[in-house]
Amino acid sequence: MKEFLLNIDRRIIFVFVALGVILPALTSFNLPINPTPNVQSIYDTIEEVGAKNGTILISFDYGPGSFPEVQPMALAVLRHCFKRNVKVVGMCLWPQGVGLAQQALDTASKELNAEYGSDYVFLGFKTGYHSLVINMGHDFHGTFPQDLHGNNTTELPVTEDINGLADFDYVICLASGNTPDGVWIPYGQERYKFKFGIGCTAVMAPDQFPYLQSGQMNGMMGGLAGAAEYETLVQASGTATEGMRPQSVVHLIIIAFIILGNVMYFLYGRQKGGAQ
Repeated sequence: MKEFLLNIDRRIIFVFVALGVILPALTSFNLPINPTPNVQSIYDTIEEVGAKNGTILISFDYGPGSFPEVQPMALAVLRHCFKRNVKVVGMCLWPQGVGLAQQALDTASKELNAEYGSDYVFLGFKTGYHSLVINMGHDFHGTFPQDLHGNNTTELPVTEDINGLADFDYVICLASGNTPDGVWIPYGQERYKFKFGIGCTAVMAPDQFPYLQSGQMNGMMGGLAGAAEYETLVQASGTATEGMRPQSVVHLIIIAFIILGNVMYFLYGRQKGGAQ
């Protein structure tokens, strides 16, 4: 038994990991999800915007490859906005995000009976990246004279009073690339001083903490865990909450194997090495 534990075949670990993914996916138990301060901050800001019937801008800057992590954030935020009568203006700096944004807007608006034009507007994608954000700050209607469907933005109730980025009560970037720190912060938030929060993939999250510490962004949803935390706050469990079950169980399995390996090494491995 000792020799077996000291030399566990990696295929056994693979089997445990596979079971850790499959079994939780087939069951309906839920693990506790405690929202972190950075996610709570986004939620609280939208609550404040809702109290004054304000307007937020959401930039959908991600593609299909990040769908499992970022799309649940989009749905949770949109549901929250529509429940609190927060007007939403959607746009994309990535052309790949248009279809995903439209899908999220359609889903959330149908669930909560939000009306296009009076509750939300979708501008779609427009090229320009850095210059686009700068121009939006100076002249919103000049930059986006029409929405994705050809409606004049000066005539839509959601956008008729928006003259620049500073007129938005909050700006959220949902991203899987460098648009938060490469575009929105240096060319938008620093120039026009709007409140700014982000949702991003887990691999991006560590790079964003300096901007949280500097106050250039006031909140962040990071990866599947961040999306699940926001779903918990809005009391609407979705794919992120479901995805946390297998992810958490697999993490526990890996931690258990790490602990077992270290215990066996310190009990027997060093003795074996010394004997050799």
